Amino acid sequence: MIKSTSFRVFTLLIVSLILSFGVNYFSPSGIALKGQWDRSKGVVGANSKQDVLHADIEINNPLEVRKMIQNREVVLLDVRSKDIYDKGHLPGALSYPLIDFDEVLLKLLDIVKKDTPILVYCSGVECSDSHTFATRLLALRFTQVRVYAGGFLEWQEMGFEIEKNET
Repeated sequence: MIKSTSFRVFTLLIVSLILSFGVNYFSPSGIALKGQWDRSKGVVGANSKQDVLHADIEINNPLEVRKMIQNREVVLLDVRSKDIYDKGHLPGALSYPLIDFDEVLLKLLDIVKKDTPILVYCSGVECSDSHTFATRLLALRFTQVRVYAGGFLEWQEMGFEIEKNET
């Protein structure tokens, strides 16, 4: 009797696992089982069907980013929320929150051409908002869009200058 019950429980468990992994695999919003989790290789992200991380547009060197900002080589976009931006952002960065992409896009088109070098950043390597924003710009045929993978957190850890909006 106990062997029979144990076998049924084990069988039910196996069938449940197979069904759950199957549904997850075929679901467009399923949970990714593999991904890029090594922070030293850029932005952390799951390799899912909706993944928008493109390592080829990343800049992973904060010194290179600092030089680009100092030389005014790029339009710098902070895609974090406006409240977080106000508490601290990279020098010269403009606030273009990802959550307001459609509204801020019109504002962006007023100040830049589609071939203007743009550098997008968010909180750090555990934030993919900058990649999402950059991918949307690339889809709209912006040609020189890059992502600062280390974002605000790495900038701050390096001890570089930070600007704040006093309210």
